[in-house]
Amino acid sequence: MHSTKIHKNLILFFGPDGAGKTTLARILARFLARKGVKVKVSWMRGSHTLALLIAFLLSKFPSLTGRDNPYFHIRSPNPTRLWQFIEFLSVIPIILFKYELPRSFGYVVIGERSYIDFIVWNIITTNDQNYIKSIYARILLKMAVHGKNFYITASIDSLLKRRRDADRTFLEKQIRYYKILSKAINAVEVDTTQKEAHQSLIEIYKWI
Repeated sequence: MHSTKIHKNLILFFGPDGAGKTTLARILARFLARKGVKVKVSWMRGSHTLALLIAFLLSKFPSLTGRDNPYFHIRSPNPTRLWQFIEFLSVIPIILFKYELPRSFGYVVIGERSYIDFIVWNIITTNDQNYIKSIYARILLKMAVHGKNFYITASIDSLLKRRRDADRTFLEKQIRYYKILSKAINAVEVDTTQKEAHQSLIEIYKWI
């Protein structure tokens, strides 16, 4: 088995829920593994560790019910700046252990969700468009450009069919900010609306 040369050892997928990130990441990982590449698929949610625990606790209070966070059904915690700091502090261990550490051991890391998803999550759940200019977002964007970035997307109707539990308004917000960030880091856009997974994989492989 011969080894395939990969230009970057960090491949980051990002995009709205239901676009196909997980499917493509896993197929790409199997393909590269067969080529002799040491590969690891990593994943990050919106909230982690401390932030995840606090969000879970807040969800127990009816007075804090809201739609800012569609998974815990809570309003954006206040003060917003403090919550954004907690979110950023909580994601650092995930980045170090799931993304950076494997790379240091010679793995090609495929992020089926990545730093851009985290930025978009915080913009929407804290109702703060200026988060994109924050120190946290700037740090994450600098980290993202060290890898090869792919914006995995699809039409709204396709996304809603694939994720029937998804909120249309939330998806529309996601796509709005994903487009902005995709351009900011020169990501490759892969639209999966009318494509089979193998077709999208071929398109992705051309760039890595």
